[in-house]
Amino acid sequence: MQAKDQDIVDLNLSWLLKARECARINREKATVILGLEKDVADRFSRLSIGDLNAIARSGVMVFQPRFHSIFWREITESGNAASLAVRLHMLLMEADEGWKG
Repeated sequence: MQAKDQDIVDLNLSWLLKARECARINREKATVILGLEKDVADRFSRLSIGDLNAIARSGVMVFQPRFHSIFWREITESGNAASLAVRLHMLLMEADEGWKG
């Protein structure tokens, strides 16, 4: 099946490649950063490039925003993207401390 929108294919493939890379390097981190369950991260780590390409060409987005829509609504209504960046960075730093712990 050929996807109708190459941008969707490109986004999907980029996300899938990053998900596989994260899962191979640090499954715990992949679960936090990408919102994957541990067993799914484990499966991602074993996907071939052919598998990733086939999934990417599905014609639909294969991932969704990491945070709940309430979070996004709050940020988009406030118009403060810098605040969002700081909050997300703080979440990642807290999670990173937990992995090192």
